[in-house]
Amino acid sequence: MKRISIQVATCCLAVTIAGIGVLLQSGTGTGLLAQVAGPPSPALAKAWQLSDAFRTVSRNVLPAVVSIQTRGRVVKTMSPGGADLDPFLRGLLGDSGFGDLREQRPREYRAPSGQGSGFITSADGVVLTNAHVVADAEQVIVRLADGREFSAEKLGVDERADIAVLRIDVQERLPFLPLGNDDDMDIGDWVLAFGSPFGLHRSVTQGIISAKGRGLDGDDKEFLQTDAAINPGNSGGPLVNLRGEVIGINTAISTRSGGYDGVSLAIPVNLVKWVAQQLENEGVVRRAYVGIQMQEINAALAQQLNLRVPEGVVVTDVVPDSPADRAGFNTGDVILEVNGRRIRNPLNMMGVVERLTVGDAYRILVQRDGREQELRIVAGERPGARELARRRFESPSRSATDGAKVLEELEAAVQQLTPSIAEQLGLEETQGVVITEIRRGGRADRLGLEPGMVIAAVANRPISGVDDLIEALEISRENGRILLLVKKNTGRANVSKFISVPLNSN
Repeated sequence: MKRISIQVATCCLAVTIAGIGVLLQSGTGTGLLAQVAGPPSPALAKAWQLSDAFRTVSRNVLPAVVSIQTRGRVVKTMSPGGADLDPFLRGLLGDSGFGDLREQRPREYRAPSGQGSGFITSADGVVLTNAHVVADAEQVIVRLADGREFSAEKLGVDERADIAVLRIDVQERLPFLPLGNDDDMDIGDWVLAFGSPFGLHRSVTQGIISAKGRGLDGDDKEFLQTDAAINPGNSGGPLVNLRGEVIGINTAISTRSGGYDGVSLAIPVNLVKWVAQQLENEGVVRRAYVGIQMQEINAALAQQLNLRVPEGVVVTDVVPDSPADRAGFNTGDVILEVNGRRIRNPLNMMGVVERLTVGDAYRILVQRDGREQELRIVAGERPGARELARRRFESPSRSATDGAKVLEELEAAVQQLTPSIAEQLGLEETQGVVITEIRRGGRADRLGLEPGMVIAAVANRPISGVDDLIEALEISRENGRILLLVKKNTGRANVSKFISVPLNSN
């Protein structure tokens, strides 16, 4: 039936075209037909020029866009005996439904397979994509535009920036895309998004840059926002300008429906270049660190701080024995510039600071007691998540952290998710934190959180442990709302859902 319908439609189209040809040749075609056949109006000519631009960019870019398929790694666990069950699990699950809990039983399962997009950045086969596309992958298959498939090697993965660098072994030179400069892009500029949404290879959507420096709940980097349609499978694909230059990596959507709602987010290419270069050269990313807690400045706070406009960030705490502490930063200092770059907000501040060179000295312009002055700071290397949490949260100037207070406000307790606990809960997820207790009638209870649920991410930022969760919650706290990705076993299947959690309210 489908084939017949196509043939009928083709025949009708042929007759229609033939009819138009007769009208034009006989001279009887008037009105709209004559207008189309004649010289285009200036407005129509411009529309054709834009269409030609889209066509040209697509023709040049598509040969370097790839689809990515992953095969999840095998995870081996041991089913513990009843005595080894976590206390909260014994109360939550009991002994029924788990067979003989007196024995240790080896179990294994394969992490879920996935798909995404990527693009070639050098003729010798270097491919960029999102870290979450290749997370937990035992094997990564890159499919080229011509249909050939290659097993890819991971040169480096940086989960914090959500960037991965792959390489495929090819004998010939491959088409590749130039990396542009997102600083040159402005709101309203046309962009095209490439990738494989829902596995549909070689797809293109168009839109404009809707915003720059956009934040996302639970993430501490700035994104480019666009209305070019992004859907599952687009992750890792390039966002390009009309010169065919990559200006971002498509990575996330802000949605209430679970699909494209008009707000797509891309990692700016300048961050991509900085991360990818380190991953290719060293396999890891070294980020700079100054060691402060900070707060965004709104109009009311700007007035209190005697600022003409609400820009910069105000220091709310200085981490002991950090670069900022050694440089003489004080609580209440307003940071206006770092290394000559104007600071707009905390996300911008973190983006500027992390790309400083570790060990180099920089000038930071602050306002203190109503007057501007420069402080000289030597950038340190950002500690790991656990060490950073310890430095932040063991500050003698406070007895509890902002992140810990969020957990108190939620009236929920959590603990590290281990493979053993995941297996006992019947979950495929092995990373995150598991909710161990909630207060009946409390905020977590009212929001639908339950013991046994796993918090896997805050927005699109994966959570690997309690320290990660605390840090992500603390960052999100400034927005007044956090977006949790939670997972649970319903008894029939593993399901995931987002839960939006308001803060500072009952």
